[in-house]
Amino acid sequence: MCIKTLSLSVVLIFSLTTCAQKEGTELHTENLVALAKEYLDINPQASGVMAAMDYPGKLNWNYAIGHVGLGSDEVLQGNELFVAASITKTFVAVCILQMEEEGKLSLQDKASKYLDRSMLQQLTMYRGRSYEEELSLEHLLRHTSGISDYLNNTKTHLSAYRNHPDKIYTLPDRMAIALEVPSTKKFGKYHYSNTNYVLLGMVAETIDKLSIAEILDKRIIQPLGLVNTSLKAPKTVLPKMLKGYYTDWDLTSFSYHFNQSNPAGGILTNVNDLLVFGQHVFRGKLFQNKATLEKMLDFENGYGLGVMQYDKSRKTGRIFGHSGFDPGYTCYLAYLENLDATVVTVINQSELEAVMPAFLLVKMVRLVKEDR
Repeated sequence: MCIKTLSLSVVLIFSLTTCAQKEGTELHTENLVALAKEYLDINPQASGVMAAMDYPGKLNWNYAIGHVGLGSDEVLQGNELFVAASITKTFVAVCILQMEEEGKLSLQDKASKYLDRSMLQQLTMYRGRSYEEELSLEHLLRHTSGISDYLNNTKTHLSAYRNHPDKIYTLPDRMAIALEVPSTKKFGKYHYSNTNYVLLGMVAETIDKLSIAEILDKRIIQPLGLVNTSLKAPKTVLPKMLKGYYTDWDLTSFSYHFNQSNPAGGILTNVNDLLVFGQHVFRGKLFQNKATLEKMLDFENGYGLGVMQYDKSRKTGRIFGHSGFDPGYTCYLAYLENLDATVVTVINQSELEAVMPAFLLVKMVRLVKEDR
């Protein structure tokens, strides 16, 4: 559930934009299809790619290529479910910001107002000093808490897969792992950490008196009619999932179990639902006030409140969203501000064999800037 930048998925995002802008309003979907095919061809350890783009007045495109799993004859339909990993953080950030609008909390509140002080003292300990008194909810949202990542700074995934592949991890289970990982980053400096959003999930549960899965359901999933999205989906969804791979390991079942009710990376969804979510959140439709969205999109070190900024130019405006990287899946949600365009991509492999050279990414971005 870490951030993966400069991968071919990011190129796909920019290329979708480029292709959609060619020759004014004439949209060349065959270019998008060719690009999706290329993405799959150069990653032979994946079995399928799904992509979608909503570009109002120009294009509403949804495409899938490949098969549900390696060695499977079942053709990918485009509505299969997958774990969107760290894109979950955007969902959780929306809920926290909604709570602030409702007067239930302030982002400047100290985390110790809602969470155990001794736990925070241990988590924020750095070079002999702890920062639980200074730690605010905004620090958690922005990844400036200095708290270590219980996933990416450990072998948590590998250990869980080998020892407890079907275990459902509670938030206390996740925090027990986090408490074993000493902080190596200074408080106040940007350091991406899944632990931050586990803590935010605990804060949300304390305030709304519901589980984090129920909170997302009440605040986002039900209002938007996202019938294929859940943070705690029943086991009956497994046959409906796009199989997820790490190299040649089928981690579909493991990813489903490990990510149940995980506020840092557990949202199970499909391309269409994720597209709808992106449209609504980045157009400000999930907030009462425009200022709340502006706060969410106030980027520091390329990260806002549960949102990352990919690029920015005068012509395209800011391009932002969130990546999702989990054992089995690599996916991206992106919004192109000046074009009001939303893009979703997913490939069912978390160990991509090919990463586009930087010069090609630069060329794709340049085409976007020059073509409009």
